[in-house]
Amino acid sequence: MKEGQSRHEVLLRLTHDVGKYVARAASNLPAGTIPSALIAMLVHDVYELRPGIRASEVFDEIAASAPGLATDLREVRASFDRIDVLETRVRASDEQAARIVAAIALQIRETLRSMVRGKHE
Repeated sequence: MKEGQSRHEVLLRLTHDVGKYVARAASNLPAGTIPSALIAMLVHDVYELRPGIRASEVFDEIAASAPGLATDLREVRASFDRIDVLETRVRASDEQAARIVAAIALQIRETLRSMVRGKHE
């Protein structure tokens, strides 16, 4: 952890800098056909969170500042692996893949929020 950063501060940063953004488009997908603009937003949120950098990489960067959290974050990391495997399909506007990625992204956000509140086991 950076000097002065507690476990809680790192979790807050993960929740804001990653969880909030990966779930942005995911929380807005309609029940019917997904508009191409929303798929483009989902692609941006999970595969281009920073220019040329996936959300999973941003997650890894922040999580590395708290090596003691690695075990606790294993579930979130595995979720990012599932998201990253679907990148080609989501970029090709595969709605089934987009819905899977959206569901995982929402779960990531909720898991991180729960960890911040100290309720995740």
